[in-house]
Amino acid sequence: MYQKTFLIILLNTAVLYGQSLKLHPVAKSALMPGWGESAQGKFLRARVFRISELFLWTSCVGAYAFSRYERSSYEAFAAEHAGINSEGKNHQYWVDVGNYQNITLFNEEHLRFREPEDIYRAGTGFDWAWDTDSNRKKFEDMRIHSDGLALTGKFLIGAVVLNHIVSAIDALYLTRLERIQSISLNPVLHHNRDAGFNMNITFFVL
Repeated sequence: MYQKTFLIILLNTAVLYGQSLKLHPVAKSALMPGWGESAQGKFLRARVFRISELFLWTSCVGAYAFSRYERSSYEAFAAEHAGINSEGKNHQYWVDVGNYQNITLFNEEHLRFREPEDIYRAGTGFDWAWDTDSNRKKFEDMRIHSDGLALTGKFLIGAVVLNHIVSAIDALYLTRLERIQSISLNPVLHHNRDAGFNMNITFFVL
């Protein structure tokens, strides 16, 4: 989460610094979607990219925030109903806790599968024993929901990156469009049994 906040600050700093430089519109849009479009007077297009950027970042931050809240909730729930100390536990531990009623059943199954390296040593702070199976299932639902929100956050980060790329491409398109001086249309009619009409378009660029 701190990395994402740092990225936002970095982008804003780059924008402020870029305003004092004559950056190409493509570079502007790559830094901040819509900036390159706005620099070329395409304010409506710029607004679309800016609103998209705001929506994606807001959704991303919200997804991670709710994911962290849900994690805190399922850790507290596990402490109350399975006697777990949540300090220093990784994600795989919580997956195992949600899939097995207690540490004994977990260790016995992994020993049968000849996976002694995966067992938890009793009395080392990794013990758990659910009071009821329904509470174990409730915990597992909470954990899955938290993981789903975190995964959504990752997809939204990808969407943010894509928004920057699309805006940069759009700025490049607008830049090249402005360089087109004129267009000539040369219709050519072919006289044959399967008569057709072809049109050649030639762009004269500055």
